[in-house]
Amino acid sequence: MKAYKVEVMSGDVATSYKVVGAETAPAAATKATGRAVRDRRSEIRWIRLTDEEEWVVFKYAFT
Repeated sequence: MKAYKVEVMSGDVATSYKVVGAETAPAAATKATGRAVRDRRSEIRWIRLTDEEEWVVFKYAFT
């Protein structure tokens, strides 16, 4: 299980964050927010995930 830093974003500003363990980035986003996610396009409210081990950044939006 990997550790992900999950940040809820409003534009370029992080409004909250949690560190959660999950098998995949989408699973971490869902676990941290309690909502389903999809790939981000250009939404104002979105989720930024950082893989704490490999420093890879993922971007998702709420469905």
